[in-house]
Amino acid sequence: MRQRCVAPLLGVSLALLFVFSIGCEPAPVRVRALPAPAAELPPANLPPSLHQRNWTGPKRQGSCVHASIVNHLRWLNQDVLARRWRATYSDGEWDSRLRDRLDAAGVDYSFTLKADPRFLDWASMTRRGAILWWKPSHCCTFMGWVERDGRQYAAILDNNYPGRFELTPRQQFIRLWAGYGGFALTVLHPPASSLTYRSYEPIL
Repeated sequence: MRQRCVAPLLGVSLALLFVFSIGCEPAPVRVRALPAPAAELPPANLPPSLHQRNWTGPKRQGSCVHASIVNHLRWLNQDVLARRWRATYSDGEWDSRLRDRLDAAGVDYSFTLKADPRFLDWASMTRRGAILWWKPSHCCTFMGWVERDGRQYAAILDNNYPGRFELTPRQQFIRLWAGYGGFALTVLHPPASSLTYRSYEPIL
């Protein structure tokens, strides 16, 4: 007798579940869009905790080119290559040998030897940044252009002074950069993503 009652009871239970589920449907949530924050500055905004300080190699020379490359690679999410580069290379460097070493590592890059400001414009617009000759016998990381008070400045991460960005007016920067040799190089890899932000909120 009990076996014959299983199917009818099951049908009633399913019908009641269907009725209750209709009654429990949540009300739609209304939301409104929030404005996007201002663009991140500088465009290549490497966190201070990842800034690589210059170090002295076996020849007792500074390793500013390699420290700049390490900073650049960290911003481009190439942490494994950055660690390998830090462990492998040190002391002084020049542009042709640096390119040879990047070629040997299978790294794609673009560069200029003529202090072409369009190269830095592109490096800033794509948020990649670059390394370049900056200051006498020194190499730093170009983090992009920054607008302040209606003027444009180059944001530079100097590996001798990690933890901050130095700003130099655009025209002055380009003139001095040309005087230091005009070399700049950018690794062709996507940069870190922009900082996340809350794009909407519920309307109560």
